[in-house]
Amino acid sequence: MANKVSEPRVPYESVNDSISWIRDYETEAEVLDASRQIVLYFGLETFVFGALSRTDDREHYRYLVGCNPEWCFLYDLNKWYAIDPCVDYALQNTSPALGSQIPVITTGQKRLLEAAARYGFRSGVVVPAHSPSSARVGVLYLGSTEEEQFLFENYRRHRNLMRAFALELLEWWDAKLRETNMDAMHLDELDLELLQKAQELATAEAAARELGITVSLVTGRYRRLFEKLDVRDKRHAVEKAIALGLIKARA
Repeated sequence: MANKVSEPRVPYESVNDSISWIRDYETEAEVLDASRQIVLYFGLETFVFGALSRTDDREHYRYLVGCNPEWCFLYDLNKWYAIDPCVDYALQNTSPALGSQIPVITTGQKRLLEAAARYGFRSGVVVPAHSPSSARVGVLYLGSTEEEQFLFENYRRHRNLMRAFALELLEWWDAKLRETNMDAMHLDELDLELLQKAQELATAEAAARELGITVSLVTGRYRRLFEKLDVRDKRHAVEKAIALGLIKARA
């Protein structure tokens, strides 16, 4: 019989602080190291965090991998993101759930979960992350080689912390995505302010007045933004900017 997962060896306050500190980390390596310790505190062993579009586009733009990387390679190779029941759950729910609570319907889904079990996800928890400011939904997979019956008490005790953890990871990824795309497209803060004004449906004259610049500078900047974003007008510029994490979606 499998051994029961041991009690956490660090106090609640330390893990709560570790989750809060994620937003301040500069590198993925720092987030990964902190995440491993947090997952161990939950009494689990492996994890993967991904993010996907709110429009049901299941293409993960990035992974944070705390398991054998071969699992993510296999997952992508088989395009399992298109049938993953955990993704379906995350798109439609906000509460963490034990793996056994998520419906598995097709043969393909069963094959996916059988493969996952070989890579440290014999049982575990799926934690959705929905942020009003994000154009994406985060999906945190927390796994264990133990049978689920040994995880229930840790899940019950820590489910709110699990939710906070997933949300912090989503916000961190969004911030990094924003920085990466700003650098890649050579955008500055004025560009972002103008995108926000376009989101507010402000005219060029109103944007110029509120930002303390000339109308000609505003129109010139918008023209350059359309070229960089490969769009034709303000509406599409705003949609593209939200998708790239450059500005936040309005609640």
